[in-house]
Amino acid sequence: MKSLKISLWMRRILLPSNVNAMMMKKLFLAAQLLLGLGLTSCGQEDSPIVHQRATTGERITLSVDFAPEAESNPRAMTVTSGGSGLHAIGDASFGYTYVLYRFARKVNAKAVFSQEATEPVTLVFYHGGKAYPVESQISLKNVNGHYRGDIEATLPAALSGVTRSDIEVAGVLGATSVDATTGKVTVTAPPAIVEGEEMQTMPMYFPKTALSASSTHLTGLRFKFLGVLVAMPVAVKAEGSVYPTSLRVENQVFTPTVFTFGPERFTESQVEVDLSAGGQPTLTRTASSTYVHPLRETEVRSGDQPKTHILYVFPVPAASYTFYVPTLFGTYYPKGNKALQKEFVIPRSATTMTDVFPMGQRLMVYDMTIAFYNGDNGLGYQKGDNQKTDYSVFSGRDVGENGRNGW
Repeated sequence: MKSLKISLWMRRILLPSNVNAMMMKKLFLAAQLLLGLGLTSCGQEDSPIVHQRATTGERITLSVDFAPEAESNPRAMTVTSGGSGLHAIGDASFGYTYVLYRFARKVNAKAVFSQEATEPVTLVFYHGGKAYPVESQISLKNVNGHYRGDIEATLPAALSGVTRSDIEVAGVLGATSVDATTGKVTVTAPPAIVEGEEMQTMPMYFPKTALSASSTHLTGLRFKFLGVLVAMPVAVKAEGSVYPTSLRVENQVFTPTVFTFGPERFTESQVEVDLSAGGQPTLTRTASSTYVHPLRETEVRSGDQPKTHILYVFPVPAASYTFYVPTLFGTYYPKGNKALQKEFVIPRSATTMTDVFPMGQRLMVYDMTIAFYNGDNGLGYQKGDNQKTDYSVFSGRDVGENGRNGW
């Protein structure tokens, strides 16, 4: 061995004369240093060095899909309602003429990026009952018409040494903030748009999933909607009434401004998202307003193509089963004289009872047709305007001006 050779060499050294004493002392110290180095390496020359892998700063890659169905890209900058061929359907089985506009063909609501992009994503790692939020980015790719993305992330230092398969991760797109202790994420819904216009970030999530024990690459993840996509065509098509009418629909210009589902149904803007239980997350209201939704103001005249408004809302459960009552409010004025602008309401009879709409669902609301004038006795209580009872009522129901006012 190297150390043994150094020892034998040192034994052969004779003590020098006084003249060379200092030099030999230095050589002796150098030999001691070499001896120490030789002892350090002794016994390791013939066996490999084993490195302990450090998990602090360890990088992982998450591959996420955005296409849950063959013809739908559910992550969007531009959104379509999924309908085409809007046409009028008449029904007289209720004892009055009832006109509404429905799509002749419906497919999945579609949402596509205008181009490939990179977007921020919030990851939350879970282990031992604790949450560890991490901010990252997702690089989007268009693969044969469908979007997928890769997320590069670094495991939190607090998870150093933890077996990867004991760590779970969930993700949210569209987060506005995250609690560093609980891992709860706050998300904000984008404003309502008119079909074909640019949509803001639509909140999505993928549920809590365990990391791979054998790889730094986790696949099979899928982003899903955190809310409900509501599409409603607003059609202004004057019809001939069997009743005398003091106001003709074809002479008016309509601007929808507010849509409601009644109180306790959806939140207007923000929810807190808790992904810790796994599966579908728990949503909790964080905004004070719970049912009034501003629409993208756009004027509609009789004879125009119907304007399909698309609204993104969060399906927070109601306290109990409640009637599903969609209502549209807005303003209208005679053509050429906006100074005479008034407020209107399009009511709808309650036909469905529910306590919550499923997350990720698309709702089509067809009863927003303006075909008949039903008088000036509309109520504002669905809008939170309980004292106002003089909204002009329009609907697809030919019930005259003194009857049920379109409800």
